[in-house]
Amino acid sequence: MSRTKEVEQYAREKLITEITAHDFEHTLRVLKIAVQISKNIDCDLEVVQVASLTHDIIDKKVADDVGKAKKELLFKLSTIGYKDDFIEDVFDIIENMSFSSGRTPKSIEGKIVQDADRIDAIGAIAIARTFAYGGSMNRKIYEEGNDECSIAHFYDKLLLLKDRLNTKEAKEIAESRHKFMVEFSTQFHKEWKLEDIK
Repeated sequence: MSRTKEVEQYAREKLITEITAHDFEHTLRVLKIAVQISKNIDCDLEVVQVASLTHDIIDKKVADDVGKAKKELLFKLSTIGYKDDFIEDVFDIIENMSFSSGRTPKSIEGKIVQDADRIDAIGAIAIARTFAYGGSMNRKIYEEGNDECSIAHFYDKLLLLKDRLNTKEAKEIAESRHKFMVEFSTQFHKEWKLEDIK
């Protein structure tokens, strides 16, 4: 089994029961998107792959104990046979790519993985993930003035992502997905207010 397949297996074990929409299927989509983005970019593909596979394992939305999750991941990558420099590159990406951190990874590999994760937060899948996450956190679908409801997440994050992508490739992918989300949001508010019924 290749090293990346071992990492994939580890990610599966860690995320297979995840219900916050940061699950293994999300991880696989991020991996595939990142590989697609990187096709015409000079980068270390294995760093891209490993960071894509592990980016949510140490996230506070997934890990009960982030410090413990980091130690376990560090040990796993080392046991698989990755060198310290490689592991450091991966951690530099996964610790600096979240939207809430406001940071952008320094490396091109990090920019690719950040873009891939953000692409999966734009479009139809993103809408489904938003409501899955909201449900797992006991959030209302919508309530005017409630910044914690699921629809509010569109305005405080999702609809901003298109303009915060790093690569030309990601920006091209995002266009139609972003448009769909804008249309959904408009239609949602029409239906919520029953404005679509004459």
